[in-house]
Amino acid sequence: MKEYFKFRDPFDTTPHRFEIGNPIKFDRKKGDNFFFKKFFSLEFEEYAEYYQFHLDWFVSNNNSNTEEEFFKHVLDKIEDQIVHYHKKSITSLDTIKSLKALRKFKDVLVRFDKWHLKKSLEIVVSEQEIEILRLKQEILLLKDQIKSLNRYESDQKIRLLDGNLPQLIDLVKQIQDLELPDGKKLARSQSQSPWYKMIARYFQHGESEISLETLRNYFPANKTGKLIKGSDIPESIKLFKILPIKSEL
Repeated sequence: MKEYFKFRDPFDTTPHRFEIGNPIKFDRKKGDNFFFKKFFSLEFEEYAEYYQFHLDWFVSNNNSNTEEEFFKHVLDKIEDQIVHYHKKSITSLDTIKSLKALRKFKDVLVRFDKWHLKKSLEIVVSEQEIEILRLKQEILLLKDQIKSLNRYESDQKIRLLDGNLPQLIDLVKQIQDLELPDGKKLARSQSQSPWYKMIARYFQHGESEISLETLRNYFPANKTGKLIKGSDIPESIKLFKILPIKSEL
């Protein structure tokens, strides 16, 4: 039979205060009974230390997964004790005192419950309420973010006539090259993606959406690199040229 608790050695006159058993002779098969006999002699402040003392002994004398096994065993025995005392006269002062001690011991065990096997209902409800509150706050934050983003969204796209997508692309690429009188760029971006994503987001080609994959081919990361075949705008179909006002005078 497996032993869960540390017994005192027979005839030991100076046992550890948490060791269980009688001074001379005892039945080791009654370990649970001795465990609770000792427990009922303790003060509330000693409950956690008492549990830890026997847990450490059990772990050092058994194989893997022993902490969880020990926790389950003690918790089950506490429940058995509570059932036992409920069968007695509930008005008895000794019964009331014992039940109160056992319930406090159960609450103490919550801090050892790494596996969330047993928590008092109050703790579970509290944790759930905290989690619900956290989720509500996140939802409100997301709603505010969506509301803020929607301020910049249009309810419809600008429609290009069929066949005029290359002309728009050419104009956007010209904007990238425009310079101010002091030689600085009118508009700049660290990458090409904002340019083609802008077109896909706010324009449509006839009745159709404009594919990002198609647009990406016209805006390579390396502007000086060779475009994918068919992705360059032929000079023959270019219709517009953006020029500074002064150059026209």
